[in-house]
Amino acid sequence: MNEKADELGSAVEKKNYVRASNLAVSEGAPQEQVEHLRQEALWQISAVFRNAAGTRILAEQQGLSKKHVEDYLRKRSEEERNLGHVKILEPTFDHYIGRYLTFEAWLDSLIKKWDKLPVTP
Repeated sequence: MNEKADELGSAVEKKNYVRASNLAVSEGAPQEQVEHLRQEALWQISAVFRNAAGTRILAEQQGLSKKHVEDYLRKRSEEERNLGHVKILEPTFDHYIGRYLTFEAWLDSLIKKWDKLPVTP
């Protein structure tokens, strides 16, 4: 059990939130901790990595609807902006579209193409 806790701690420390959330589930961690790690994983793959297909796959794995993902990401981006964490929300180049997009514009694009994205890795 201690080895798994060490793995979980290491995954969180390395900001590998997808792995951390999976480890937390397999460890039987409290639901609140699992949810927090899942939200961090969703934020990371969406806002940090701007990975549309990965966002859809992660949402499917976690049983999240498109509406839930959109609502959560919009709320989180607003919270980050209010905290002054705006760097992550600034425009980055989107290879799929071929231009720079703010996070909000990227999210709009994600929601529009959601049903065309793959649901399996």
